[in-house]
Amino acid sequence: MTRRRSRLTSVARLLRKGDNIAEAQLWLALRNRNLNGLKFRRQLPVGPYIADFACPDCHLVVEIDGSQHIDNRQDVVRDAFLHDQGWSVARFWSGDVLQDKSVILDTILAICEGRITTAVESYEFWFYPARLEMMEATPHPNPLPSGGERGQDTGFMRRAIDLARAQLGRTWPNPTVGCVIVRDGVIIAEAATGDGGRPHAEEQALKLAGDAARGATAYVTLEPCGERSSGASSCSHRLIEAGMARVVLACADPSPYAAQQGVLRMEAAGVVVEAGLLADEAAPLIAGFVHYLATGLPLLRLGTDGVDAMFEAAPDSDLEAELRACAAHGYRTLGVAENSDLAAALLTGGWLTNEVKI
Repeated sequence: MTRRRSRLTSVARLLRKGDNIAEAQLWLALRNRNLNGLKFRRQLPVGPYIADFACPDCHLVVEIDGSQHIDNRQDVVRDAFLHDQGWSVARFWSGDVLQDKSVILDTILAICEGRITTAVESYEFWFYPARLEMMEATPHPNPLPSGGERGQDTGFMRRAIDLARAQLGRTWPNPTVGCVIVRDGVIIAEAATGDGGRPHAEEQALKLAGDAARGATAYVTLEPCGERSSGASSCSHRLIEAGMARVVLACADPSPYAAQQGVLRMEAAGVVVEAGLLADEAAPLIAGFVHYLATGLPLLRLGTDGVDAMFEAAPDSDLEAELRACAAHGYRTLGVAENSDLAAALLTGGWLTNEVKI
């Protein structure tokens, strides 16, 4: 069977061929375990990003920055994501590498050997340790019964997806999420994200389940949140406090500020976490949220048969007025078909801006 290469892998290979002089010089000093026997990799894909250099054993990413990185907001987002994945990040100026790379190497070695462990922000370099400690999991007080619900996982996740789909278009600015809590093969509670994005699906389902949630399995279409912007208890905290024994999720949290926080916290508390079940079926449910994170704009889909099911006009409303309102709030089309009369009319009328044609 031929293994498919990800797009990031191809990009990483191009970057290896075209890296700048500073990166090339530093790589000569890091490659082949030249730095005290430490194994470094160059242009390593980590989630949606590509690290300049990375030492997997030390969980350290090393970035070599030019002037374009001064006050770069994208670097903040990137570093936050890497921290939440358990990577520490060290950033050095490319000019300093060219001037005296031995100082850079000594600093990298000090970090890897644990002589630098706290955050450093100086003119010479920046070091940000991983935000979450990789804690060793403790035994769960309510282990799953033998076999659990594993033979029925797909069916329960599909039920969670159905619950989330029923709330499409009602939960903005949060994504729609479905949660099903099962004990001994029986659904004891289920819920979806509330209108306007609150309350979250997990907290509603846990409230319905009560004490019966202890030792149960939760099926969630999206990774339970690790932090809440409101300061309220996150869904990962709530699942732990409820004594949940196992959490099965479909899609990982796409937010660079929250990805993996909930998973790491639950695993550290002894909860069995399994990810990726029916991810392809659940991903369309959060397409608008993912698009918003990437562009800052909401999402409207159009097709040859008109407006996609992801958009639904309010009952008894004027569709034309609804679409004009969408355009006024910055909606963009994704995948407008060339032969769509409706799409052509919308674009010609200036109601929507076409970003991608298929």
